[in-house]
Amino acid sequence: MSNHAVVTLDFTRPVHAHELRPGDVFAFPDAAHTPLTVVSVKKTVISPELTLLTLALPGHTEPLHLPAGTPVRPLRMVRTVSLACLLCRKPQDVELDLPHDGEPLSLVCGDHIPDMDQTTEGR
Repeated sequence: MSNHAVVTLDFTRPVHAHELRPGDVFAFPDAAHTPLTVVSVKKTVISPELTLLTLALPGHTEPLHLPAGTPVRPLRMVRTVSLACLLCRKPQDVELDLPHDGEPLSLVCGDHIPDMDQTTEGR
């Protein structure tokens, strides 16, 4: 596994239902303590102004239907982002859980970080 250091900002931007993917966990703002896990997402474009989502959720026999612009509170949104090292510009893919880890700003690759496994005598 590659060592790296990622600088992130708190994940504070609004999230809408159309950003959800299978595996994501979210809650509605009015029901913040009721997590829902997305199994699958199907989009249906009704008009240029209206897209409906059909979300399959475990434990629910019927899918959940939402307008794509519905605000949701993400609890788990794992995304892989590609960042270039600030020092050598080498690209690296990094997996982050955005609500937990934050939004990525920059990265320093393992080539520029001291080996954390080395032990130092006398400390």
